[in-house]
Amino acid sequence: MNYYDFLVIALKLLVVFICIILFLKITGKTSLSQMSSIDFIGNMILGGIAGGIIYNPKLTVYDFLIVLLMWTAIMYTSNYLKKNSQNAKAFIVGNPIVLMDKGKIKLDAFTSVNLDISSFAVLLRMKNVFNINSVEKAILEPNGQLTVVKKGDKDISAIVLENEKPRNDVLEDLGKSEAWLKSRLSRQGYKSYQGLYCVEYYNRRLYVIPSDSVD
Repeated sequence: MNYYDFLVIALKLLVVFICIILFLKITGKTSLSQMSSIDFIGNMILGGIAGGIIYNPKLTVYDFLIVLLMWTAIMYTSNYLKKNSQNAKAFIVGNPIVLMDKGKIKLDAFTSVNLDISSFAVLLRMKNVFNINSVEKAILEPNGQLTVVKKGDKDISAIVLENEKPRNDVLEDLGKSEAWLKSRLSRQGYKSYQGLYCVEYYNRRLYVIPSDSVD
């Protein structure tokens, strides 16, 4: 390789670096802790696209920008659907999976995520829970983290309404209905879901969390 080839690679590296930073900002994923499985896959594909443009002399920066725009559109659309459609969110990200409830192991849930008891015990130890018998409820979150409620602790809260839309799957798990949610909100003076971005159910009470867009 001559001096010109190295200069072209350096230019491509700079453009790729800037474009990836912009990509992460546009899609709103600037740290690993924010990333779901689909974001992780997306970034792997993005790395493949970047590697191809850097090491393939036949591909120009213009080619990279076109492919990056297409991939950005796909990722932006998926994030939009996750935010505005519960069905799309369940398909793209997945739903929390209850591994233990009322102190009992849910074997079907373990099978569905290909998890054995020994691995489950390791996850518990990572949460400073060293005795499976002390667990009242354990939930595997879509990002792979484990949420644990120990016996004697109060149950965790549940988001029953998000972004002006009821979480029907959560309501069903709680044994509640949308009619119940509307009735409880009506008692608090809310006649519709408009302007409600987070409604939480905790300790048998419903809490409307205000946002800065609501007076």
